[in-house]
Amino acid sequence: MDIRYKLYPYPVLSSFSNDYIGCSFISNIQVVRDIQDIVIKMNVIMNNAELQNLIDLNKAEYLFHIECSQTSYRYVLKTCDTENIKRISESKLNGKVSICSFIVAKEDIHNYTNSKFNEDYGNMMFNISKGSILGIGGQTNIDIIKEMDEMSKIPSIFSILRRDVDNNEGMQIDINGEKIKIWLSNEDFYNYKSICNMPSYLPVIHSMIIMPTLLYAFETLKQNGTDEYESYRWYKSIDRILKKSELSLDSDILEDIPTYQLSQKLLGLPIKRALSSMIDIGMEDEEI
Repeated sequence: MDIRYKLYPYPVLSSFSNDYIGCSFISNIQVVRDIQDIVIKMNVIMNNAELQNLIDLNKAEYLFHIECSQTSYRYVLKTCDTENIKRISESKLNGKVSICSFIVAKEDIHNYTNSKFNEDYGNMMFNISKGSILGIGGQTNIDIIKEMDEMSKIPSIFSILRRDVDNNEGMQIDINGEKIKIWLSNEDFYNYKSICNMPSYLPVIHSMIIMPTLLYAFETLKQNGTDEYESYRWYKSIDRILKKSELSLDSDILEDIPTYQLSQKLLGLPIKRALSSMIDIGMEDEEI
């Protein structure tokens, strides 16, 4: 949504009206990128005693409206706190994102008056309906420019291949090359090929194939050091993704963060996503 300047039948605290004198309501929005999330930090400054009293009495509250028109994402945060954080998966946002802040009545307020009303209102009192806007803190627009999500596109740094010799050794992994090679048996490879282009199965593939591969790669780096791998494309891609969270793929990180945690972080909690995806697939099957 976009804030449109309009006249209200009662005074509203905002930067574009003189309904209130000597006080203000403004919002401060900061955006930080995490590996898989956009983190929005929302702070408000409001210095009107009567409005603050309504919030303290739970008769009014702050409301933040977050909207991305391109993806149709909408979220409303209602709170009495002046400092708030909202984490949103980057996959849900793209392009312009608008964040608007308001003060909203939580219930009907009778005979509302305020010592900071413009003198033109004299001693007037107003009946405010539940849900009415009492203050407008402004609108902040941010642009979310998508970078290629290299971890979600398996062919980018992983090659899943069929072994020439079919045996019972299971999956084999080779990290010596530009891409990490994952060798599957003949049967496993053809089963993989039959589902790899189905979006609903991607979280399952991440959990069953990609996560153990990352575990192996990180454990190898931890034991052997990173020097001989730093020139490889897969190493640079993972390092670039980690830098979104101000981390680097080096020996210090591998010592400080358990490799299973690092793998899950890179893939955006793949087990949780896989289980949810499998439930959705099961529900779809039941509807057929």
